[in-house]
Order: sequence, then structure tokens, then C-alpha cells
Amino acid sequence: MEHALYLKETLIILISAVAVVSLFQWLRASSILGYLFAGLLIGPKALGFINTLEGTRFLGEMGVLFLLFTIGLKMPLQRLQVLRRYVFGLGLLQVLCTSALITVVLLFFKIKLEPAILIGTVLALSSTAVGIQILSERGDLALRFGRVSLAILLLQDLFVVVLLMLISAFKEGAPSLLSILGISFLKTTIVLFLIILLGRVLLKPIYRVIAQLGSQELFVTMSLLVILIISAATAAAGLSLELGAFLAGILLSETEYRHQVEADIQPFYGLLIGLFFMTLGMSVDPYFILQNVSFILAGLLGLIALKGSVILGLSRLFHIPFSTGLRVGLLLAGSGEFAFVVLSPAIEAKIISLDQGQLLFAIVAISMGITPFLAMLGRYIDERWIEKETEQSIETQVSECEDISNHVIICGFGRVGNMIAHLMKEQVIPFLIVDNNLSIVSQGRMDGYPVFYGDARRTQVLRALGANRARAIVICLNSRKGAVRIALTIRKEFPHLQVLVRLRDDEYESKLTQAGITVVRPETFEPSLQLATKVLEATGYEYEEAHRIINGFRKNYEA
Repeated sequence: MEHALYLKETLIILISAVAVVSLFQWLRASSILGYLFAGLLIGPKALGFINTLEGTRFLGEMGVLFLLFTIGLKMPLQRLQVLRRYVFGLGLLQVLCTSALITVVLLFFKIKLEPAILIGTVLALSSTAVGIQILSERGDLALRFGRVSLAILLLQDLFVVVLLMLISAFKEGAPSLLSILGISFLKTTIVLFLIILLGRVLLKPIYRVIAQLGSQELFVTMSLLVILIISAATAAAGLSLELGAFLAGILLSETEYRHQVEADIQPFYGLLIGLFFMTLGMSVDPYFILQNVSFILAGLLGLIALKGSVILGLSRLFHIPFSTGLRVGLLLAGSGEFAFVVLSPAIEAKIISLDQGQLLFAIVAISMGITPFLAMLGRYIDERWIEKETEQSIETQVSECEDISNHVIICGFGRVGNMIAHLMKEQVIPFLIVDNNLSIVSQGRMDGYPVFYGDARRTQVLRALGANRARAIVICLNSRKGAVRIALTIRKEFPHLQVLVRLRDDEYESKLTQAGITVVRPETFEPSLQLATKVLEATGYEYEEAHRIINGFRKNYEA
């Protein structure tokens, strides 16, 4: 009978997920909203088809771990080092400023100091699961908007240890806030250092042995084991499980097995992440929301306005364009899943009351639910803003390129350039595009690509695009003479760069080849993929890996 009950609940979850999410995708809405609504519909507070959440919640949390692990696989340490200014600068300031302002507001409404500090810090954190899912769905992680958002979310994950220490501190009557922050920072640094050190030493030889055995099942099992062990290690140290999964992905990203691992776990996390959002929907009590709608609405609007404004203001301090800062602010304006982890023990310890906890749960859940709408609003505003900015030259937009290195520069955004940019976005390889056609630049930026208006023949433009820090440059111009001139200029001014040129004939091929420039003549779809393969190899991919990715890209493109 017990097994029959589990089977019934599983069928209800799967049927509702397929039906509701299909409807939302048909309406061109985010799948996250579909999962949340499906969970709300069948949950114990609505139709009551599902009455227990523990098993489903555990599987959902596993989905978040797989999601963060997959992102980590595409973020090697070398690439993350570029983000350190945003992680420990912008991210830390965002958490401190937001939590301080919310605390002041709560003190004004006669909330005691200890719960005010705790609530302020909880609400300062955003949803890693929702934010990363939205960035992944649209392929925005390779763009500056995605990189800044990811950096802030990473710092927020690290800050969870401070929250957990705050609870025990307030419960036991602890030392000052400064000492808590100091201990948390020291503890976090030691744990992360040990995990990275041990991971880099052990993972590669272990995977080499497993690969030699030739068992795919053993390979998948090992990947699951790595995720769980490193996540458990960070959790034991007071950090988040999600941070551990992300670290596991980063460590494996530096091995030659990263693409095989990603392919093996792909079937798991898609289903499990959907379960996570469904459990969030099931935890929402619509009747409590209706009874306290005015308080919840006021708290929700206040949170979004305050948090979004803080992120936008701080973004300007870090020379991030207004439209990008606004978009990041809207994406991260809500609260996140860590609130459910932190508030429950805080209620048990009587740091906050049960009524306060229920109110906060409602605000957090709704803010996570409307995050896809806020993200769409941010994208819409960004597109309108871009229309005004498009005619600016690359030199006036240079600040948008300051935080990028080891990237690919694409000159020309026609059919071939567009295909290569799409591939870079898919593989989360940082890239920038330059074109001298205003309409192409405007449309490209509205489609979410980092396209700049400028003449690639000018050395100043190439320097503004960070050519001295780039890894490769791809020239996809229709003008044969223009392409040759740019290629030879780059070889002279930036000799470290790998240069790839698309040419229609072989008139200049020998001259360019002698200068160490790779020439490809892609006039059809298949030869265009040859150029894309060379770009992947130029960014560090092995020959076999590059061809496997291109084959997958070809299948998706032709589907």
C-alpha cells in the first residue's frame, strides 16, 4: 500500500509537470513558472493531491546541485579569476548594503535588532537556482550580464555560512558581528583552499583509471559521487551544498573528461531541477497570502525596489553600463531558496516569531515566482536602451570589455559570425563582436549578443575590445581585402593572438599562411562549421572534443 501511494504521487507529479509546463512553453513563458504553478496546483495547500513534500524536496535539491555542477563544468578557475573583482567587490558590497538597509527599515517598524539583522541578511540573498536557470535557458552566462549575475550569486552562496553562524550566535548569546564575519571568512577560505587542493591532486588520476576501464556506468557513478562528496564537505563546513556542487564542476572543468561528464549527467538534472521548483510551488499557502495580501505586497514591492536599486547603484560604481546593471538588479531583486534553509531553525530558536516566519516565507516564494517576469522586464528595458546606445563607437563603450580576458573576438556579424557567436554562447566561452553596420549591431545587441559598433581595421578598436588579453580573433568579413588587411594588422600588433580568417578564394591564402594565420573558405553551412572547429581548438579544446561539440551543434542546428 505504501508503494502504491508513492507511485500515485509520482504519477500526479509527472502528469501535472508535463501538462502545465507544456502549456507555459506554448505561451512562451518560462518553464520555471510552469513548474511553480504545477506545484502550487497539486500541493497540500491547494488541490491537495500531494500531502508530503520531504521526498520530492530532496530530489529537487539534487536537481539544483546538478545544475550548479553543470555550470561549474563550463567555468574553469582561470575564467573565474577574471570575476574576482565582481565576486569580492560588487557581490560583497551588495550583501552588506542590502542587509544593512533592510535592517534599518525593520528597526523603524519596531522589530528587535537580532531578528532584524537576520531577516535583512536573508532577504539580501537571491535565488541561485532561479537565477542560474534563467541565465542557462537564454545562454546568457557568456555575456557580461550573466558574468556579473553569476559573480554576485557566488558571493551570496559563500555568505550562507555567516547566516548559519548568526543563528547560533543569537541563540547562544555570541560575540560581535565583526568577529562572526572574521571567523566565517577564515573558515570559508580554509575549506575552499583544501577542497580545491585535494580536488586538483586526486580527481584527474581517478578519472583516468575509470576511463581506462571503459565502463560508462562507472563513469556516471563516479561523477555523482564527486558531486555528493564535495557538496557534503562544504555543508559540513557550514557552507551551502550548492557551492560544493559548483566547486566540483570547476575542478572537473580542468580535466579532459569534462565534456563526457556533462553529457552523462544531462538527463538527470533537467528532471530534478523541475522537481525543485515544483516543491517550492507546493510550499506556498494561497489562503495565507489572501489573508495577508496587503502586508505581503508591501514587503514584496519594498524588497524588489530596495534590492534592485542597491545592485544598480553599486553596478555604476564598478563601471557597468546602466542597462546591464538594471538588468542584473531586476534578475536578483527577489529572495532565494536559502531563506527556507535559514528561517526554519531561526523560528525553532525563537529568534523570529512564527507569524513573521510565515510572512517571510510567502514574500520569498512569491519573489522567486515573479523573478522570470522581472528578468523579462530587464531584457525589454535593455533592448530599448540599446537602441539609443547603438550609434556609440566601441571606444565610448570600452568599460563593458574591461573585465574580460582569454576571450574570442569576432569581426563581422553576418551568417558565419552569427553561427560562431552562437556556438561560443552555447559553450560559455567569453566573446565580443565588432561590426560597422549599425542595423546589424542594434539587432545583435537586442538578441543578447555583445556586439559593438566599430571599424576592426583600427588598432584602437581592437585594443578597446581587449585584443591584448584575448585568446583568438575570427575575421568573418565579406570584404576580401578588408579581411586580409585586418589579419595582417593583428599579426603585427598582437602577435600572441591566434588569427582565423574566412576567405572566398585562395588569392591571399599563401601570404596569410606564411604569416601564421589560419585560413578557411566557408561558403556553405558545413565549411562554416570547419571554421567553428578551429575556433574551439584555438580556445583550448582538444581535437576530439571540438569535433564532438560541433557534431552536437550540427544536429541541433538541423533539427
